[in-house]
Order: sequence, then C-alpha cells, then structure tokens
Amino acid sequence: MSTLVKQQQELSLKNASVEFMFAYQQRNIDKMLSFCDKEGEVFFQPLGNAGKGTIGELGKAIWLGLIDSFPDIDNTVDAAVAQDGESVRCQVVIRGTQAKDFAGIVNKGKKFESDHIFIFHLNPANKIDSIQISWDHEDFQRQLGS
Repeated sequence: MSTLVKQQQELSLKNASVEFMFAYQQRNIDKMLSFCDKEGEVFFQPLGNAGKGTIGELGKAIWLGLIDSFPDIDNTVDAAVAQDGESVRCQVVIRGTQAKDFAGIVNKGKKFESDHIFIFHLNPANKIDSIQISWDHEDFQRQLGS
C-alpha cells in the first residue's frame, strides 16, 4: 500500500470519528448514530458488564441520558490517532453542568470536566461498528458531589 493511500485511509477513519464527536458536541443523537452501525458494540468500560451493549440501544440511551442531565454537555477532541488501519483512538475532554439526576448521581448543579478515551473501530463501509469508552468514573462522581 502506498504512503498516499495509507494517509487517505487514515484520514477517512479519523473523519468519521471526529464527525461523531462533533455531532455529540451538537447534542445531536441522530447524527451521531448516522456514523454508526446501530448493531455495533459499545462498551462504557468503567460501568463493567452494565456498560456493554449495542450502539443503537445502550449507547443511544446513555447519550440521551447524559444530554438530558447535562444540557450544556460539550467536548473537545485533543487528539485523533488512526491505529491498525481500522481503528481511531480519540483523546477527548467532556464537560458539563448537571441539571438532573443521572445514573444514581443526585443533581447538585455541579460541573464536571473529564478526560475520556474513545476507541472507534470502523467497518469496510466506514461505519463505526465498535466504540470503547473509558474515563475516571470515581473522579467524575467526585466532581459532581457524589
């Protein structure tokens, strides 16, 4: 594979992942899901087995809950690095102000800012078919007063 073809492939992978994060920043779930295979796997790692499911069901439910509970939720992609020709690792800072109870965390109107790692796997049709997300959940809870 030529260097140019490899660079174009990496750019295409990165674009899909960054576009997903931009749709998240816009709080547009339908647009987020348009970049995904809804039957693909999502794994919110700090939640253990409860954080495993499909992008179209569990992913959508958690993102809807986050946007509802943190109406000003925002993110900044610090880095997007293509890996192995099929995956992209994004370093992301997510922030927001809690307005409603979320996942057992009682609303105290506090803000959070948390480093997240998103690892996106894309299928040959350039759709995200796997997302692994990790963050320091204890710090997230601490910032929200839990």
